Amino acid sequence: MMKKFFLLYCIPAFLLLSACGEPAQSKENIAKIPPADTSAVTSAPQHSHTQPTEDNTIAHEATGYCGNTVTTVTRKTPEEPLELTFWGSDSVALTDLLRYLDYHEDICRCLPEYNVDTEFGMGYGINLTESYARYDGKQVSLTAEQVQTIQNILNRQSTGE
Repeated sequence: MMKKFFLLYCIPAFLLLSACGEPAQSKENIAKIPPADTSAVTSAPQHSHTQPTEDNTIAHEATGYCGNTVTTVTRKTPEEPLELTFWGSDSVALTDLLRYLDYHEDICRCLPEYNVDTEFGMGYGINLTESYARYDGKQVSLTAEQVQTIQNILNRQSTGE
């Protein structure tokens, strides 16, 4: 009972209170978030990623989330570092998208552009340029619609729209 109380009330309260500080980067400095260029740092032989046209999610029951679901997106490039923490409909949409992807592919050597932590999973890697997401030692190719959805969320959150 105490563990359930802690998980349901204390952790979300802590996350909300910890988000009250100054943002890591001012929103005025970010017009649109371009994907980071990681082509120079990968040592993988030439290969290509293809965007699937079929459904790449696992079957699941519809899940309800509260508006306090917190998501943190970071990019640790020296040229354009980024840290966004947000909740609300964009957090719910990104959490739901990442949570129910069918991570079954082997991980390639391309580096993720963004790291994402949600309340339901920590350490998602996303590369919008190469159209993939990875989690827990597996990877999934993202559809063009999923890439656009993620990019739109990042753009909205960085500009405060």
